[in-house]
Amino acid sequence: MTNTGADPDPQDQKPKLYQSKLTSSFFRPKHGSRDDTTSPFFYKSVSETSNNQSDTAIFPQNESDSAKTPINLHPERRSNLARPPPSLKPTRSVMLAHTAAETKALLPNVLKTTSKAPADGILCHPGNLSRLGSRSCPRLPQTAIRVLNADTIDAAIDLSTPTVFHLPKKPVLVLNMANAHHSGGGWLHGSLAQEEAMCYRSSLSFTLKFKHYPIPEAGGIYSPTVVVIRENMSSGHGLKDLSKPDDLPVFSCVSVAAIRGPAVVKDAPGNERYKRTSDREYMKEKMRVVLRVAAVNGHRELVLGALGCGAFANPRGEVVGCWKEVFTESEFQGGWWEQIVFAVMESGGTKDGSDNFGVFYKGLNGMMV
Repeated sequence: MTNTGADPDPQDQKPKLYQSKLTSSFFRPKHGSRDDTTSPFFYKSVSETSNNQSDTAIFPQNESDSAKTPINLHPERRSNLARPPPSLKPTRSVMLAHTAAETKALLPNVLKTTSKAPADGILCHPGNLSRLGSRSCPRLPQTAIRVLNADTIDAAIDLSTPTVFHLPKKPVLVLNMANAHHSGGGWLHGSLAQEEAMCYRSSLSFTLKFKHYPIPEAGGIYSPTVVVIRENMSSGHGLKDLSKPDDLPVFSCVSVAAIRGPAVVKDAPGNERYKRTSDREYMKEKMRVVLRVAAVNGHRELVLGALGCGAFANPRGEVVGCWKEVFTESEFQGGWWEQIVFAVMESGGTKDGSDNFGVFYKGLNGMMV
């Protein structure tokens, strides 16, 4: 009897090979197993999937395909069906380090076009910075100290906006709360304190000469002209228009290092004081350096700050007290300044708070000098 083809040739009934997506290996189903349930997680045989077909091809592309989806789809693969590929977001320090490298690369050419604002730095120490004489005092009217929750450079620009072209005799002088041993602190590595924040935005780092380090305990580095080339961090550190160098803002700076990690005594929660009287006197001497540099060089507008109240862990209440005592000393009386601002940037800081901004505001805002 002729074979009608109803019964397939046993030679053609070779078992299919299946690929396990978990192991990328091949196997044959055991005798009697169903071809479409060889694996509880995957259902396509090697013969049914082309070599250049992606893994996603085995998952349903539309409703008609959903019936083919295995009931026991592996949870990990099920969660990845509509998940976009992972993206690696750089950390803040990595982004800041990139900003630092770009700033450092741009500054040489910027400074060539701003010859009126050279990146000079002058070391000030007891040998060349003596007590102020009353005969040199300009006898300006008293001014009230203002404490602002603001970025240092922004406060300086708001106080007065000199530019390279319209450079006044003396720009606003700002206090750089400096690292005593490293120019710019950790700005090249993405650190973020007040000194680093200024270096990311300006030519300050180029004025902090290696030969002036370590900064003397009773001294500082005076930078007569510092050029601002970037917006603040909250604005993304965008570059200003470098094609118009004469319009770039300029400020002056004095870099003084606070005492690092002084011993403190806690009288009550939130109330700390210096354990050693000598540390308190050292801090007051550093403040005198700032005010002397400002007065001797004819700066009438100052932007100061919470010296040592960040990573250096000086007691904020004591630092406020030191500033108050120094301002009332006879050497600094008589009218040396037109405007004095303390820029104490504190995220979420309030005027009545117990953080740096709150303590400085309550202790210094409105004080007449």
